[in-house]
Amino acid sequence: MKTLTTVTLAQRPDLAEVVPAVLAARWPTFMLAGRPGHDVDLSALARQAPEHQIVALDGDEVLGVGLSVPLDWDGTPAGLPAGWDGAVSAGAALLAAGAAPTAVCALSITMTAAATGRGLAAGMIGGLKAAAVAAGARALIGPVRPIRKPEYPLIPMAEYARWRTADGAVFDPWLRLHLRLGARQLGVAEGSMTISGTVARWQDWTGLALPGSGRYVIPGGLVPLSVDVGADRGVYREPNVWVAHPI
Repeated sequence: MKTLTTVTLAQRPDLAEVVPAVLAARWPTFMLAGRPGHDVDLSALARQAPEHQIVALDGDEVLGVGLSVPLDWDGTPAGLPAGWDGAVSAGAALLAAGAAPTAVCALSITMTAAATGRGLAAGMIGGLKAAAVAAGARALIGPVRPIRKPEYPLIPMAEYARWRTADGAVFDPWLRLHLRLGARQLGVAEGSMTISGTVARWQDWTGLALPGSGRYVIPGGLVPLSVDVGADRGVYREPNVWVAHPI
């Protein structure tokens, strides 16, 4: 194995072209194809703040992508953005105003299939923290998407976040890693990410027939999808868990 390195897109702008492919290979289709609950072009947002986007490399091989956005946060749970969508909107507004950030919000850390199980995610969190330090921020916050929650879509997120293993450890591995690295759990962001689309598009994205109105468990979903056949609309509202890494 070659030496693992983490670089920002400010350092390696040529790597920007690999980011969409990494996300598309690992994220559920609906998360990239559906209409989000914000009106921000994420690709444009990343280009505006390349110093906050990181790529993990093993030689020339891309192993992971970390996306984040600078914003203003007063350090209190009450002052957190309205979830993932709110962080995107707040970050875009701060960049448009040309203001200095007081915090940085991690939007995603996505490892490639080849990197899975190699213990590299902690280094990605460290890379985003380093980028936040360079920006003069006081904290790296993030609406965490617990990795095993799709296995338990009917369990409320607040209850799931309290689960522990037999030896007392936090049940979810991704949430557990953040806390092991010094993060504080600040609470649940209900309706953190909203994605909508027509019934036909949801059928394409999920591979499921959706013949009637109701709530459906979908592949990759942390919670069920709500479908209204009469309105020809499906809406997915995902909760996340807020954490904060002090810097």
